[in-house]
Amino acid sequence: MFEFKLPDIGEGISEGEIVKWDVKPGDRIEKEKDMVEVMTDKVTVKIPSPVSGIVKELKFKEGQMAKVGDVIIEIETSESVPEKETKEQTITQKEEPSKVMEQNIHETTQTRVLASPAVRRIARENDIDLALVPASGENGRVTLDDLWKFVDNQSKALETQKEVPVDVEKPKVEAPVLVGEEEILEMHGLRRLIFDKMTKSKQTIPHYTVVELADVTKISGMIEDYRAAGIKVTYTAFFVKAAAIALKEFPYINAIYNEGKKNYTLKKYYNIGVAVDTPDGLTVPVLKNVDRKSINKISGEVRDLAEKARNNTLSLQDVQDATFTVTNVGTIGGLMSTPIINYPEVAILGVHKVSEETVGGEKRYSTYISLSCDHRLIDGAMGTRFLVRVKNILENPVMLFVE
Repeated sequence: MFEFKLPDIGEGISEGEIVKWDVKPGDRIEKEKDMVEVMTDKVTVKIPSPVSGIVKELKFKEGQMAKVGDVIIEIETSESVPEKETKEQTITQKEEPSKVMEQNIHETTQTRVLASPAVRRIARENDIDLALVPASGENGRVTLDDLWKFVDNQSKALETQKEVPVDVEKPKVEAPVLVGEEEILEMHGLRRLIFDKMTKSKQTIPHYTVVELADVTKISGMIEDYRAAGIKVTYTAFFVKAAAIALKEFPYINAIYNEGKKNYTLKKYYNIGVAVDTPDGLTVPVLKNVDRKSINKISGEVRDLAEKARNNTLSLQDVQDATFTVTNVGTIGGLMSTPIINYPEVAILGVHKVSEETVGGEKRYSTYISLSCDHRLIDGAMGTRFLVRVKNILENPVMLFVE
């Protein structure tokens, strides 16, 4: 009997959620065929079987969390597979974080400890020395829960007055329960991550939102010109590029909140997250160094990342190191919205449905753009000036090619 243990996925991620089994007890599975889909705190990966045989037992149900080293499936087989080979076969998403320049308001020194890339990223963004965080993971790894507990405890120690708790209690993962004509829906998978992150954002960050109406008639004409030349570009590429240009002029808006030390890190690079609607929920892949790329390049990368998001093939690098987020719901509808900040960023730009009207016999196109900000750092005047600058760039798109 072959017992398959959940291996390290990437740089020592300590646990993962069993999202979907591709096999069931009694099935015959062939070597190298996908058998299970596992979600870590950032990426979903498909794990193939290292042997051929008959599935005897699934040790975890879909939605349950398994730790690295847990036996998750038993396969009856005559093959013998060394554990080392099993690990090598299952690691398909190992990525190294991109190396980018940044300027910390307060520098910190971090000791190398065992932790997943996502935990390292969050610690880095919050100026937390991982060496100070008590680890509960296997072999002394620092887990995401360890990190949040550390942050929570540190915050309580610093505060002398009662404050709203920022740690989010994770819901139990169970199958939907039908009670009469009602249904209890438990969060799991990507929806659970969204649940936790959005709750944390609203509990931690005091939001405000400003709105402008932007005339995008010139951009509409440019999109038609591109199309006539056989080049497919979308409004989203223009919104992303305009945001990057404006962010250079408003450095406080291109920042990350460091909860542990109650300070902010101003980013000197411009990595824009673009919210993508997928069948499993909202995902935010990240376009790197947008300020250095053309509209055509940005548009192509948005398409590629959106396709990967919908196919669950994003890598860790695809979702890391965002400094600002743009969310575009205009293709679905909705004249206006007040988007929630993608914590720990400090602002998010919402773009909406492009409306058409005839003015003086001429077709004009316009859209509402909205900016939600962290009011602790960004005053209303600054947020409004930034949004007006974005509007001006969109209405005079020649600026997109000057930068």
